[in-house]
Amino acid sequence: MLKMFIIQALAAGIAVYVASKVIPGVRIRKNQAAFGIALAFAALNLVAGWLLKIILALVLLPAAILTFGLAYAVVGLTVNAILLYIADQFIDDFEIDGFWPLLQAAGLISIAAWLLPRIF
Repeated sequence: MLKMFIIQALAAGIAVYVASKVIPGVRIRKNQAAFGIALAFAALNLVAGWLLKIILALVLLPAAILTFGLAYAVVGLTVNAILLYIADQFIDDFEIDGFWPLLQAAGLISIAAWLLPRIF
């Protein structure tokens, strides 16, 4: 459990830092804020991420049946976008301007969260 929390925090920190460099509309005012964002995102994911995943899975159940489970591919991206938006509201040195930069940053977090456990 602790290992997964650390991996989630590391993935979020790396992805948000990279997003701030490559995605217009995602800004980190101080480089140290990436560490705070990583901890806040990982804590939110630990506390509320599982609940959001269950709710989204139930809401998408009819679409998942019709698409043979393909609708569940957006659950992780959607949860990461919601949690990243909440982290953006809590941390002053972190700013996301608009829906598309939020979705792109959440996509980077999803890729990093998928990739890092396979590396470590």
